Amino acid sequence: MNKHKRYNVGILIGGVHTYFPKEHISGIATAAKELDINVCFFLGTQTQDFFEDMLGGTHKDSFDYQFNTIHDYSLMGGLDGLIINYGTLGLQLKNETAEKFARKFNSIPTVFLTEIVHAHNCHSLICDNRQGIQLVMEHLTQEHNCQKILFVAGPAQNTDANERKNTYLEMMAKYHLPVNPKMIAQGDYSEFVDKQIEKLLDDNPDAQAIVFANDEMAFAGYRVCEKRGLKVGKDILITGFDDCERASGMEPPLTTIQQDGVLMGRMAVYDLVDKLDGKNVLSRRVPVSLCVRESCGCQEQLPEIQNTPVSLTEQIHKLNRTITNMKLELISFQRRSWFISSLARSLNDCMEDEYAFLLEAMENMRELRTKCTYLFLLDEPIVYHQNEKWICPQNLRLAAYYRNEEVDAFHFYDRQPVTDQKGICQLMSDDERHQFMIFLLFSGEKQYGLLACDIQQEEFPFFYVISLQIGLSLHYLEISKAEARRRQEMSRDLELVRERNRVLGFISKYDELTGLLNLRGFTEQTKKFCSSEINQRAYIICGDLDHLKEINDTWGHPAGNFALQSVARILGGCLRSQDTLARVGGDEFLILLDCEEENFQDIFRKRIKDACTVFNAESDKPFLVEISLGIAEFRPKPDTDTQEIIALADKELYEAKKHRRKSVRRPES
Repeated sequence: MNKHKRYNVGILIGGVHTYFPKEHISGIATAAKELDINVCFFLGTQTQDFFEDMLGGTHKDSFDYQFNTIHDYSLMGGLDGLIINYGTLGLQLKNETAEKFARKFNSIPTVFLTEIVHAHNCHSLICDNRQGIQLVMEHLTQEHNCQKILFVAGPAQNTDANERKNTYLEMMAKYHLPVNPKMIAQGDYSEFVDKQIEKLLDDNPDAQAIVFANDEMAFAGYRVCEKRGLKVGKDILITGFDDCERASGMEPPLTTIQQDGVLMGRMAVYDLVDKLDGKNVLSRRVPVSLCVRESCGCQEQLPEIQNTPVSLTEQIHKLNRTITNMKLELISFQRRSWFISSLARSLNDCMEDEYAFLLEAMENMRELRTKCTYLFLLDEPIVYHQNEKWICPQNLRLAAYYRNEEVDAFHFYDRQPVTDQKGICQLMSDDERHQFMIFLLFSGEKQYGLLACDIQQEEFPFFYVISLQIGLSLHYLEISKAEARRRQEMSRDLELVRERNRVLGFISKYDELTGLLNLRGFTEQTKKFCSSEINQRAYIICGDLDHLKEINDTWGHPAGNFALQSVARILGGCLRSQDTLARVGGDEFLILLDCEEENFQDIFRKRIKDACTVFNAESDKPFLVEISLGIAEFRPKPDTDTQEIIALADKELYEAKKHRRKSVRRPES
C-alpha cells in the first residue's frame, strides 16, 4: 500500500441495532485502523420497532424521522470519501431512490453497501443474494422434498430484499411449485414481525417450510412457532439469511446463508482508499455459502467427543467465572444507568448559564473516558416536522470539546463555524487517528446540533442514550434562556441585571438564610459608596464556597445550609464593621471595602485561609468549609461601572477555583 495522507472517511448507516450493520461497522473499524484513516459514523438510529414491541402498538409520538436528516450533515464534514450503507438507510427514505440519493453525495468518491448504483464517482458492494436464495431453495426442494414453501420478505424498497424475494419466486417457478400472494409476508428486517408470521401461518396451515429474507425475522418465526406448538426442524422447516451470531445458538440451530458482514465492511474501506489513491475500482458482489443446521430438518454433524470427564472442581470454577462475569456486567450496567440520572441532574443545575452547561457536558465526557468529544450547536434550534421538506441548516458551530484531558467551551461569538474550508473533521483534527460516532441532538421536533464521540462500537448503545439526554437538556436550556429573556424584558426598569442567580421581585434587602445583604442590598450600598468615596483605593471581592454541590449531594441540604452560614460567619469575622458583605447567589458572596494597605490582596487571602483552618479544626462535620476568592481593585467614582469590577473579580475567582481541592470530604485520621 502506498503512503498517503490520513484520509477522513464518513459512513452513513442506520438500523445499527440489528446484526448485519453491526458487522459492517466492525469491519470498517478494523480496516480503518489497518490503513490509518479517520472514520466518522453518521448514525441514523431508529427506535420505533422497539417501542412497538414493548408498548403493543406503534409509538405515535416517535420522532425517529429526525434521524433521516443526519446524512446531510455529512456534507459539512470536510470528508475525503463516503461509505453509504443504503440497505439500512433506504428503509426510512420513503421518497428518495438510491440513484437520487447517490447523486446528492457523489461530489466525493463513494462506496455503496448492499445497493447497486450507477451514479458518477460511486461504486457498489453487494452480496450475491440470488446465489444465496438459490442454495436455500435447492436444499429445501431437493433434499427435503418441500412443496409448500412460504417466504418472509424484507423491506420493499431494499435491493437485497427485492433480489431475495424475486429469486424465491423464480425458484418456485423453476420447480413448478404453486405460489400465491398469501404465501408471502412483508417484513422489515427487524425481529418484530410476529404479527405478519402469525397471519402467514393462519393462511397456510399446511406449510412445510418458511424461507426468511434475514436471520432476525427468522428468530421471530421461532417465537411464533413455539407459541403454536410447532417444532422447528420437524413440524416446519425454517431458513434465514446472514448467519448472525445468534443463529448457531438457536434451538434448533438455524440453517442460513452465510455472508461475511465484517469482510464486506473491510472491503468497502479498502476499495474507497484505492479510489482516493487514484486506482480504478469496480463494483462487485461478495460470495455467500449455505450453512446447513438443524432448523431445516438436517442433523448437524458434530465432531466426535472423547469420553474425558471434566473434574467437578473444574466445572465449579468455570461456573463461578461465568457468574462473576455476569455480576461484573450487571454492575457496569447499573453504574451506567445511574450515570444518566447524574448527567441529567448536573446539566439541570446549569440551566441559567449556557457556558457552564457546555463545560459540564464535556466534564461528563471526561468522566466517561471518551478519547475525545466535540459538541456542535446550531446558532438557533430548528424545527423540522415530519411531513415538511427537509433543508439542512448551514449555521453549525463548534461549541465545546474534551480532548487531551482538556475541557473547553465557547461563548456564542467565539464559536468556530463549520464551513467548506473547515468542515467537521478539520475542526476535530489533531495528530492522532480517530473513530467518531456522530449523534444527532434533538428533542421532539427541534434539532440542536451534533455530538461526536471517539468511542468503540460496543459503547454505541450507551452513548446513544447519552445523546438523547443531552438533546433533552438542550431543550430545557432553551426554555430557560427564553424565560430569562422574558424576565429581562419584565425587569427593564431595574438598573442592573446580573446574568447569574438573579431573582425577580426582591421584597427585602437581606438574605433569609445568612442574614446578610442580598444582591439588591449590595447594589444599593455600592452605589452609595461610589458616590461618596472619591479616588480612594477600594476592592470588590467575590467569594465562593467550594463544592457546595458535593456537600448537598453527599450530606444533604441542611449540611449545605450550615456550610453557607459558616462562610458568612468566617467572612464577617475577617471584616471591619464599615465593610459590606452580601450573599448574592447559591454559593456566592460579595465584599466591598476600601483599604490603602500595601499587599492587601495577599494579606486578605491568608486571613481567610487561616480563618477556615481554625474553623475546620474546631468543626465536627465530615466535610471541610473552604472558600475561593477573586479580588479586583478599583478607584470609586460616581460613574464607576461596578458590574465591570465584579466581572474582573469573578474572572479571578474562576482561576482560583481551578486550584481548589477535588473534594471537601474530611480526610480520615
